[in-house]
Amino acid sequence: MKKFIILFSACVINSNLFAGGFDDLGNSARVVSMGGANIAVADAPYSIFYNPAGIHRIKNLSLSSTYSNLYPGIEDDNINYISLSAVVPWEIIGEFGIGGSFLNSDLWQENTFIFSYARKVYENLAIGGSLKLLRWSAEAAPGESALSYFGFTFDAGAHYTFSNLLDNSDLQVGISVQNITQPSIANNGSADANLPMSLGLGFAFVSNIYNYIIALDIVKYDNTTKIKTGAEFLGLRHEVLGLNTSFLLRVGYDGIIGSDLYSQRGINGGFGLYINDIRIDYAYVFPLVLQNVGGSHKISLNYNFNF
Repeated sequence: MKKFIILFSACVINSNLFAGGFDDLGNSARVVSMGGANIAVADAPYSIFYNPAGIHRIKNLSLSSTYSNLYPGIEDDNINYISLSAVVPWEIIGEFGIGGSFLNSDLWQENTFIFSYARKVYENLAIGGSLKLLRWSAEAAPGESALSYFGFTFDAGAHYTFSNLLDNSDLQVGISVQNITQPSIANNGSADANLPMSLGLGFAFVSNIYNYIIALDIVKYDNTTKIKTGAEFLGLRHEVLGLNTSFLLRVGYDGIIGSDLYSQRGINGGFGLYINDIRIDYAYVFPLVLQNVGGSHKISLNYNFNF
């Protein structure tokens, strides 16, 4: 059996160390480069994967896509992860989001489809929710039948902004609850394969004067508590051939509290290039837990329609 199946079994089935299957493997290069902290940042379509309430801040049609080349050190398989998301704002009614993630290898496919809705309910407070459809399939081993699974669960969230809290800067706070129904992702329905419900609290300090963001997420599921933190800084802003161009630098860290062996999951970094309404983001992730699998490259494209 190929190395990826061994890797998958060790890394995503063991819920004592990881959140289980259907984990975030790179829904946004920008988020990854900031350590995965996005519960409170919430300013792009891929927010549906982290906190559905965050899409209330998107007031124009917006599209995003991400491609990740995973574990290039594994030579006998080509493992990649693709993410797509879009937000359609509708006056008075609210904001609608749709998206999907697709993990592909020679022997394994894993898909998540998300349908989200968010609405501002009071001044700077918004709430939102998502329906998630989950699917995986595995090639048949010699002499055995192929395996597959299809199920669903729900996410919910809230987002609040303390405007002009300090020197024309905002403090954004987000709350997210994922996998509320805790479905079993085993094809036989075994309770040992239940997706754990995760609770997340996020903070984002956004400086509108000095153009930087510092984000922190605290996520808890089962007996595990994760810290995700990162920062984004504007490195250069210039007009080129009549186009407003910005270059941003990012750094992040993703760790698990109270674990010596697995205290560090990855140190991440990346950059963003914004040209008018087009955003190109890149991230590089070097896993500190998995050995000899190589770092992952991730690239995202985002477009905002101004009409």
